[in-house]
Amino acid sequence: MRSNFTPVASLAALATALAMPTIAHGQEQAPTAEAAPVQAQPPAGLAEIVVTAQRRTENLQRAAIPVSAVAGDVLTKQSVTRADDLTRLVPALQVAPAASFTQIYLRGIGTFGANAFAEQGVAFNLDGVYLSRPAAPAALFYDLERMEVLKGPQGTLYGRNATGGAVNVITAKPKLGESSGFVTGEYGNYNAIKASGAINLPLGSQAALRISAQHAQHDGYFSDGYDDEDTTAVRGQLRFDTGDGFNANLMVDYGDVGGKGSGGTIMPLLDGKNRLGPSDPRVLAEYLSRTPTAPVPQIVARGDGYQNNKYYGAMVTVNADLGFAKLTVIPAWRRTDLDFVNYSSSFLIDVTEKSDQMSLEARLGNQNAQLKWVLGGYYFTESVKARQFFDQGSNGTRINSNLNTDSYAAFGEATYSLTSRWRLTGGLRYTHDTKTQITEAHTYPFVGFVPPAFPNFIPIILDLKTNATSDVGFSKLTWKAGMEFDAGPHSLLYATVSTGFKSGILFSALGQNYSRPERLTAYTIGTKNRFFGNTLQVNVEGFYWDYKDQQISHLAPVQVASTPGGAIYGPVFATENAGAAKLYGAEAEVLWQPTRNDLFSLNVQYLHASYDNLKYQAYSTTGPAPVVGCAITPTALIGASAAARIYNVDCSGKPLVNAPRWVVNAGYDHTFDLGSAGRVVAAADTRIESSRYLSIDYLDLGRQGSYMMSNARLTWENAPGSLAITGFVNNLENALVFANSSQSPGKPGVIYNQIRPPRTYGVRGTLKF
Repeated sequence: MRSNFTPVASLAALATALAMPTIAHGQEQAPTAEAAPVQAQPPAGLAEIVVTAQRRTENLQRAAIPVSAVAGDVLTKQSVTRADDLTRLVPALQVAPAASFTQIYLRGIGTFGANAFAEQGVAFNLDGVYLSRPAAPAALFYDLERMEVLKGPQGTLYGRNATGGAVNVITAKPKLGESSGFVTGEYGNYNAIKASGAINLPLGSQAALRISAQHAQHDGYFSDGYDDEDTTAVRGQLRFDTGDGFNANLMVDYGDVGGKGSGGTIMPLLDGKNRLGPSDPRVLAEYLSRTPTAPVPQIVARGDGYQNNKYYGAMVTVNADLGFAKLTVIPAWRRTDLDFVNYSSSFLIDVTEKSDQMSLEARLGNQNAQLKWVLGGYYFTESVKARQFFDQGSNGTRINSNLNTDSYAAFGEATYSLTSRWRLTGGLRYTHDTKTQITEAHTYPFVGFVPPAFPNFIPIILDLKTNATSDVGFSKLTWKAGMEFDAGPHSLLYATVSTGFKSGILFSALGQNYSRPERLTAYTIGTKNRFFGNTLQVNVEGFYWDYKDQQISHLAPVQVASTPGGAIYGPVFATENAGAAKLYGAEAEVLWQPTRNDLFSLNVQYLHASYDNLKYQAYSTTGPAPVVGCAITPTALIGASAAARIYNVDCSGKPLVNAPRWVVNAGYDHTFDLGSAGRVVAAADTRIESSRYLSIDYLDLGRQGSYMMSNARLTWENAPGSLAITGFVNNLENALVFANSSQSPGKPGVIYNQIRPPRTYGVRGTLKF
């Protein structure tokens, strides 16, 4: 699809129809231990949304930061059961699968993380607890109160690895003195079956229990069964509240993610309608015909891919009113147990990984008319034991690692009222990380064959063994400064400067085997407003981001051995500080509810994101120069075989990946009142994106063109609101939209892309009691 966007047309749209997507409309938040009661919705006015993005409860419209809130029932209406489903809800967000991992990008800031060494550049938090593993955002999207997306570095209150922002998932909490619950069932094409529910039970006057669960499954979207879903999860919460300022909430949860896992297909698509999977005979025939062909070893994708991933968690949130301040303490433990085989990137990925993380956060804060402040300390420790095998045909790598991280932080932030309308905010956070690794890596280049182009080839080493050890530390002081002004009773102006950093990343190599932290400084100015009796909301944000020392993960040459002739370099998926970029743009959100039965929404984001500098080295196992859309020059470095060659790549001036210039989300809801027969709600929404690259290869086959993807729903609710039946269609256009892209390491120029879901439709019923 060719893009029809022009700056003039888009600015006109921005000026005349600024808007907010259907992510937060009309949803009142129930009071919880962390959220204050919400005022009742006026007869024909927009609901108030409560968020805790700044570690305190406040109205979304009074939060002087760029944040979008997604109500829990909206996630259900949009059939969201996986993290990558979130992309269609927030314009700034791009979420993509990578085998069993999740890659989160926010305005182009993110991580192409696909192994045990990776860490996200956008923090993912569950009820205030940071989840470190790229695979961790799974089996969580059920019985939720809301989701918050914080845009820009959150270095003060959220700390490390919140360079691009944070995604906060907040679960529905037990309610005192109430026996209630719900059951939701959904059936659709691809044999989709989704069921979720919760039951809330009072335990006397001061305690309550809430148990919720979910099961979601569907057949694979690819012809060979890949890109399926089979998720089961359960969560239990016990809340205790004395009523005099002390409360505690214990949560335990378990998730199981199975099925064949994600898939990918060779480009260009041989048959886009059928979505040919990696092990489809037609895809295999095309792959085997691409150079280099046999006798160069070929990796043949099979149908035996699977994922057997399990997730465990336990946490306690304790709040105590000390009079002068409120104390919050959150100890937490999480385990991620991965076991999967995947072929979505054209080669075999076989991973088992067991990780345990423990964290403890303590915050002391107060909110009064003159001064709002929070002080805190944070400790995080993680142990990861991973066994990874990457078989790329012409070479293979087996990596066995023991990784450990310890992180300490102290932080504080305060907002002081100079007058009744002017406020100043300042914050600091000091973080120190210590990371260690003991890694044994085996690289197997050209084992057992003679390349036709090198008849005199003799393998130098059949098994290049690397024993990598690291014990490194990273320290960083991040800060925030801001100003707020109440321009009217329902109008807020704000400006902030904030910084964030992502911790250094380890990888398997001799010598230098870690990257430095990456840094981002963000300048933001914005306004939040409500007009015309609370029926029109207009929020506008302008931003400028300075991004330095970006960590780029790719197949790179790293030292694997030393000989009298010099160092020998082998191909390892490494992380290096290769990028520096400038990002600027604007986002406008508006909600308009002209009557109690009509709601219009639109969200427009403009983003200009380009590299001042992006330079790295690429490893070619068979000798030819890498196939990339950037400048290439050869080096004199010695590869792990006579055929291997190493090249310098310069992509300076290119746009950041997953950073479309324009994104538009629009929606309309209309309610038909049927009196005692209930009501019918008709809703439709759409997302329009301009083109974006999916990887730093910058190839046309790895580029998603502009597209439009729309959804529609028709819901009947009975008069009490206890029963609802919905018919829905997602991706009405059946648009073919790429989620991720990777180049085959053994076949330069051979591209495999992953694809977002096709048209899906079905019926959903919800019973509340």
